[in-house]
Amino acid sequence: MESNESYYRRRAIQEIVAARNAITADAKARRRLLAESYVRRLSELTGADESFMLDANPVRLQEVA
Repeated sequence: MESNESYYRRRAIQEIVAARNAITADAKARRRLLAESYVRRLSELTGADESFMLDANPVRLQEVA
């Protein structure tokens, strides 16, 4: 079974990539909000500041996945 930390990290990365690939501004904003919520949950779980993920290069995100 996948740990909560792995789940939140994976979902945050998926939403960040989806936001970057979104065509409309509304879709980009919705995906960004979802990504932020997963990053916030991940930070609460780990006790570390994970907000760097929101502005990271997608290649870099795969390194932390």
